Amino acid sequence: MLPLSYTLHHRILALLATISEKLGEVKAAHLERPAPVLRQAYRVSAVHATVAVDGNPLDPRPVAELIATRPHAFAPTALEVANTNRALDRLPTLEPYLALHLRQAHGELMHNLALDAGQYRTGPVDVFYGEYHAGRQAPAANLASLVEELLDFVENDEAPLLITSCVLHFGLVYLRPFSASNARLARLWQRRVLMHRWPVFAFLPVEAFILRAEPAYHAALEYADRQGDCGGFIVYMLERIDEALAELIAAPRTALAAPDRLALFLEEHRPARFTRKDYRRMYPELSTATASRDLAEGVSSGRLHMSARGRNATYQPLVRT
Repeated sequence: MLPLSYTLHHRILALLATISEKLGEVKAAHLERPAPVLRQAYRVSAVHATVAVDGNPLDPRPVAELIATRPHAFAPTALEVANTNRALDRLPTLEPYLALHLRQAHGELMHNLALDAGQYRTGPVDVFYGEYHAGRQAPAANLASLVEELLDFVENDEAPLLITSCVLHFGLVYLRPFSASNARLARLWQRRVLMHRWPVFAFLPVEAFILRAEPAYHAALEYADRQGDCGGFIVYMLERIDEALAELIAAPRTALAAPDRLALFLEEHRPARFTRKDYRRMYPELSTATASRDLAEGVSSGRLHMSARGRNATYQPLVRT
């Protein structure tokens, strides 16, 4: 049976409001696509925290070195880092509501770490949340259909996606469809579902804030399991998301370079054709000359095709292979 029940606490409603405000501020400030150096720092933070929550002893510095060098031979602790980084690289290509793609993500996480990577387990497992024993075993019967049902619920439920993504996170940990790394996959897949709606979650290191409150993470999961109600876990996760967004907004901001501005515009609007005026609607702070230079760079780099010139110029995105 799927653990889809939750109490809609007042705290959940308050967090939904504050997170929605922050997501609006992120969009207005064009923070969905950070500068490459900042994006790399966020990636190191996310990878380090993701494996650290599961007991990996590596500090952030060796994690950063592994991400930068991408060597081919690893000890298991380093392989966890490499696999997690590769899974994050692949995440945008995976459909968030397809069980096959969920299994492929697990295959990336457990590549060369488990013989059954990407395959549902075939036997029961004892359920632990950190040091907490849930006092039950998770059965192996009907795992494929239960996972399909959970993904279908998240895709079609009318509740806010911020809430249902937390239900998904808990549901995957509760079901434990794989022999190992279920919580890591649950955190990864909540990210995938959220970034489908809000691009900021493609890089936002929510896992780092889970790591800061790690004992409470396991306690919230165990309590939700015991009570058959994941409302408290939803509160926990929304608090971490709120903290991550608050830190992003408060951080010093580096102006986007022209290629990043253009990429963000094309990603968000997906226009068949557009004009300089359309481009400046997204970036009203840009002068006409700067907007023209951005578009000229897009043409020279092969990302845009320009028709006509001057005020009558129109631009067409080119498919890049």
